[in-house]
Amino acid sequence: MSIQVVINAQGKKRYRAKPKVGRIVIASKTFDRRKDAEAWHDAQLRAYHLGSFVHPKAGNEKFGAVLDRWRAAREGTIGVKTYRNEGYALKHVDALRNRPIAALDKGEWEALYAKLLRTTARSTVLRFRDSMSALYEWAVGENIVPANVIRASRVPRGTAERATREIFPYNLAELRAVYAAMAERTTKSNADILLVLGLTGLRWGELSALRVRDVQELPYPALRPSRSKSDGAPLRTITKGGQPRTVPMSEDVAAMVFLLIDGRGPNELVFPSTVGSFRAENNWKRDSHWDDVKRGRRVHDLRHTFATLALSNGVDIKTVQNWLGHSTAKLTLDTYGHYMHSDADTAGIARLNDALSGDAGGTRHTKRRKRESGR
Repeated sequence: MSIQVVINAQGKKRYRAKPKVGRIVIASKTFDRRKDAEAWHDAQLRAYHLGSFVHPKAGNEKFGAVLDRWRAAREGTIGVKTYRNEGYALKHVDALRNRPIAALDKGEWEALYAKLLRTTARSTVLRFRDSMSALYEWAVGENIVPANVIRASRVPRGTAERATREIFPYNLAELRAVYAAMAERTTKSNADILLVLGLTGLRWGELSALRVRDVQELPYPALRPSRSKSDGAPLRTITKGGQPRTVPMSEDVAAMVFLLIDGRGPNELVFPSTVGSFRAENNWKRDSHWDDVKRGRRVHDLRHTFATLALSNGVDIKTVQNWLGHSTAKLTLDTYGHYMHSDADTAGIARLNDALSGDAGGTRHTKRRKRESGR
């Protein structure tokens, strides 16, 4: 064991650990106590032989420099929109950029989460934590830090002061009314897109990338989105949910889609632009006069419309999860659970209506009790 005794400027004895592999010193650190020096010395050698050794000075690299290198390596490996949104979130770490990455511990990150929760939705803070964890995993692989400190950190329970965006679906009558209003202002193909989105729950990028071969006729009419093409982003050969799915088509949607693809090749787009390329959402909103007919909704509310129509008409939550491509049924339930109808709801409303339909003095209910007691 290589432990040297050194005397500092104040005449105090200290202990310098210098673990060696052969004749090469792999690290060096000085301690006040010999047993601390010995423990550190042995830990460095153990890590070296296990392949997890990280030079102590590697962690001195500024967090900002590590972050910039990670971002450069990450570009092109995730979706363009995800990469862009991740960049917005990284503004929260500006105050940490000049700190050594090894100096940032679990407590410091948890303090940052708590601060963000004052103005940011918890789901957003959780996504921020996931991004930081990905950064640290990369840094571990690059031998910059020995471990991912984010894994041990936890986002406190809490609710942001800023309200999250509420979903605002159409009911079926509203959806058909908006479709009729749009059909008066634009081409039938533009209006049909509105109904397809509202009755299948496809995301815009999935609809834009849909090919003829993604349309299923048997055993029942359905769409099988497996790609995505958002505005300004390259084509992704995967959907946001991470895997293809099958979405059934109602009779009216199926009639529209089968008419569109009749006589076309399997790799042709189902909803191409006027020049035959991927249709852009912004162009469709302009051409379809969306702003004139939307009744305060976003295009994404058409996806919510499909989900709420399915749930309110008795489709089970697991089936709707699969149709939407959600990662878990809990996500579907958390988003749309209040649109589900149950027998208890029906019975409760019936009782309430019954009570409210009686006269002010309760005569009707008095008579009912008398009739029931006389049976």
